[in-house]
Amino acid sequence: MAPRRGVPRYQQIFFELREKILTGKLSPGERISSEAQLSGEYGVSRITSQRALNELAKAGLVTRARGRGTLVRENVLRSPQIDDTSSELSMTAQFIGQSRIIGQSEVRLLAFSREPAPPHVLEKLALEPGSDIYFIERIRSSDGTPFCHASAYVPIAIGRTFSPAALESRMLIDLLQEAGHEIATGEQIVTASVADAVVANHLDISTGTAVLSFARTVYNTDGAPIEYVEASFRPDKFRLSMSLEGASSNKKRGRTAAVATGE
Repeated sequence: MAPRRGVPRYQQIFFELREKILTGKLSPGERISSEAQLSGEYGVSRITSQRALNELAKAGLVTRARGRGTLVRENVLRSPQIDDTSSELSMTAQFIGQSRIIGQSEVRLLAFSREPAPPHVLEKLALEPGSDIYFIERIRSSDGTPFCHASAYVPIAIGRTFSPAALESRMLIDLLQEAGHEIATGEQIVTASVADAVVANHLDISTGTAVLSFARTVYNTDGAPIEYVEASFRPDKFRLSMSLEGASSNKKRGRTAAVATGE
């Protein structure tokens, strides 16, 4: 690994090891090089290699124990490889990749029904006033612990192609594409909010607990909105990690990875 100007060495080691974990080059349960071994491999001090490993542990990617060393966690949800110099293509790939990461978790379907679209959903899906939509409510869990409550809204023509069985076992991204809608772009806003009584109950937390809130609109290749999703994530069970490199980098890329810690 060639040193990068302005980036601390421990952070460079952390980024490289995290990349290997999220892309599966380091397998669940696999032992990572010790502090002494990393020091030799990267030509850094033991303090630097120790800090890099500690950062991996803080990110929920590894466990560290005296006598056992540093092991890759069993329940890390891995990211597909995303590397493209085209910003538009790269961001679309990251959006789909993030959906697939979350889709690797366990799912429980709470609701699937045809309902009048709420006013803000009419706007998001560009529907006429009074239009109906299909409402889909699901819980996602990792190792039996809920970490995401999601409410999805899709136009009637799309929703009628879904089934409860498919929604309990498939990702919406795949179902949308099977319905004949190729994913082109997505707009997503991530904010900090607090859980209301409904979300708190489903995520097994107290009302008023801080959560990560996602609001996402998906568009097909014709530019038509085909899905709107509102989701709440437990921040103690889920992390969204982003690595960015500037234009001066020799290799322009961006990576988005989701990790459900299961702790």
